[in-house]
Amino acid sequence: MSGDQIALWVVLVIFVGTSCAYSWYWYIRSVIFYLKNGFDFRVDFGPSMFWSEFHDDLDQAKPREKFLIGWPVVVAVSSALLMALLRL
Repeated sequence: MSGDQIALWVVLVIFVGTSCAYSWYWYIRSVIFYLKNGFDFRVDFGPSMFWSEFHDDLDQAKPREKFLIGWPVVVAVSSALLMALLRL
């Protein structure tokens, strides 16, 4: 690899690594919060998550959707991207 490719790889690893750590952090915090709360999904916790690029209230994920679908998908995709980049 040339110097430019190595620099690009380092920037990508840093970007994907920080987004992976961010998603793991919020997913673990959500698990701890809902365990302590008795899995009462009437209380929203963590950053907002939207199902589309338009930030309407209709497209905002509900707390149960974030916990059961949103965060696990984000964690799986960011972890897979990071592992794929580290294998290069």
